[in-house]
Amino acid sequence: MSPSDADLPQPAPRGSGPGATLPIVLLVLLCAPIFFFQLGRPGLGDPDEGRNAEAAREMAASGDWVTPRLDGVVYLDKPPAFFWAMALSFKALGVSELTARAPSALFALAGVALVGWFARRRLGSAAGTIAGVTLALSPLYIVFGRIVIFDMMLTFCMTVAALAAFEALESERRRILPGILFFAAGGIGTISKGPVALVLPLLVAIVWAFARKRPRALGRLRFGTGALVYFAIIVPWLVLVESRNPGYLRYAIVGENLERMTSNRFETARPFYFYARVVLPGLFPWIILCAVAGWRRTRAAFKGRPLRETWRAGRARLAGETDQGRLVVAYAAIWLCVTILFFSLIASKRPSYMLPCAAPVAILSGRLWSRAFERRREGTGAPAAETGGAGTARGALTAGLFGLAGLCLAGALVTLLASPAGLALGASQAKYDALLSRTWLFGSTAAGLILAGALLLATRRLRRPALSFAAATLSIVVVVPLAHAASGFLDEARSSRPLSRFLAGRLRPDDIVVCYEQYRPGLNFYLRRRIHLLTSGTAFSSWYVMAHLDELRRDPNFPVLSSEQTRRLLAAPAPEIYVVAPRRMYERMRVELGEALRSDPIYEDLGAGLFVRAGQGHAPIALGDAARGMLSFGTHRRAGGSAPG
Repeated sequence: MSPSDADLPQPAPRGSGPGATLPIVLLVLLCAPIFFFQLGRPGLGDPDEGRNAEAAREMAASGDWVTPRLDGVVYLDKPPAFFWAMALSFKALGVSELTARAPSALFALAGVALVGWFARRRLGSAAGTIAGVTLALSPLYIVFGRIVIFDMMLTFCMTVAALAAFEALESERRRILPGILFFAAGGIGTISKGPVALVLPLLVAIVWAFARKRPRALGRLRFGTGALVYFAIIVPWLVLVESRNPGYLRYAIVGENLERMTSNRFETARPFYFYARVVLPGLFPWIILCAVAGWRRTRAAFKGRPLRETWRAGRARLAGETDQGRLVVAYAAIWLCVTILFFSLIASKRPSYMLPCAAPVAILSGRLWSRAFERRREGTGAPAAETGGAGTARGALTAGLFGLAGLCLAGALVTLLASPAGLALGASQAKYDALLSRTWLFGSTAAGLILAGALLLATRRLRRPALSFAAATLSIVVVVPLAHAASGFLDEARSSRPLSRFLAGRLRPDDIVVCYEQYRPGLNFYLRRRIHLLTSGTAFSSWYVMAHLDELRRDPNFPVLSSEQTRRLLAAPAPEIYVVAPRRMYERMRVELGEALRSDPIYEDLGAGLFVRAGQGHAPIALGDAARGMLSFGTHRRAGGSAPG
């Protein structure tokens, strides 16, 4: 998935000397606002953000850095390294949405710096800057760089490992450092989310070594020394956690890894082609340009030649290749394809699994665009400039920009159809009408996409490559206001912060908050107290808890209630009981808990309602300064719910 540079003169990569530090620093400063601007403004979304932030908060509060806990219950669905990073952030800067999200943002920014440095070192200064910028402007990368989830830390570790593998396999001198980095990054990634952090980069290295007909080069990874480094990182925690929680290793190896890969036990199985719906919008527009370049290059290679002959010629050419630029492009293409194929073959599929694809796409984009900028500097008037690899690269960009223009215009049409003047308003059964009713927002987004499409058409010939690149970037930028509004909508719909503010002013120390069927870990995080759960499903959204449910129920403090226990609590005069129920489950809850519960909620937002005992008056109260003082973060003024009488 890359342009051909076969017939171009190949200058030595620029920007790899001692003066390379300043451009990387400037790249980081340029991209930092993408990940840090108003990072703490939205409330933590349930269940993922609230759950991860609460586990880290409880770790920091308890001082137990071995066994993560959620609502006081052992939570070993994931290893602890990401929790460690968040807990350290809480210890250093206090507990807030900003400090919960800061580790993800920092790992995202570190990934931008790493990819920029690598591309600059191997492909030249222009490619390095463009690769860093395109990575930072990939929608999927932006989203996961701004939320409390493991995948950005895992992606950074996998990127370090994949790039270290290339350095080990392709450096002229045999060095020990790349191999150590490969296994160290794999080890840290393993205790961040799992052994995939080592397995996938190792697969990439193996495929690359065999593609180059140099399988013995894998020895440069220093497996003996590397294994010592890898196990030195993961074994201490594994020994401690197994000693304190017998049976964890079996659960981690069999349950969290083998069964997730081969079965639908975790209810995340998707069809093989699922990731096409993730990669195309998630890495837009760069993946489109790379795909067009790859398709044109592949078509040219196979044109008029038998498949077997072309395959053998391609492998022979790659085996004898010495040019750094072409090697990096081929490696990034293999890295991307192996990643997509690996995750497509396993049963469990989530959008976050495609995040590691962002780095190789950024490297390919850096190479593709840098060729256009270099030809512009050299002067494209000469006939030779439009022949060979340069012509292929420029032709691929021209075709890709034309396709992007069409997609932008189609996106504008979809935006107009989703606007109040279109078909979507009311089709959502009023669930999203608060967002869909913003006429100016949808209108301005559609206008921006039309403008981007027009600029892409006007600049597709690459007479001014900077304008062409700006037009491609504009196709992302114009969607930002709509994405920001959608984020605010999700803040109200999925975050427990508005509900926590309502509860904070009236909860007494002995009062009990019960989540009916749907656990909202953000309530733990914001209220700093135990939340009880009444559910017939997966308790705390934790498969580890479900695997040990019988054992955990023997603990009298286990915060999962039965229907009978909840009815008894409601029948008693004290303490006060607050029941939080999803709006879609009101009727089921009323049937299950009976007349002891008030029939209508005293508070309701887009996601849930809050119920109390029948016959008790609970007039809505204004949120005063005392209530705000119970929460340690700034308020999000527009997020909130209604409080019926």
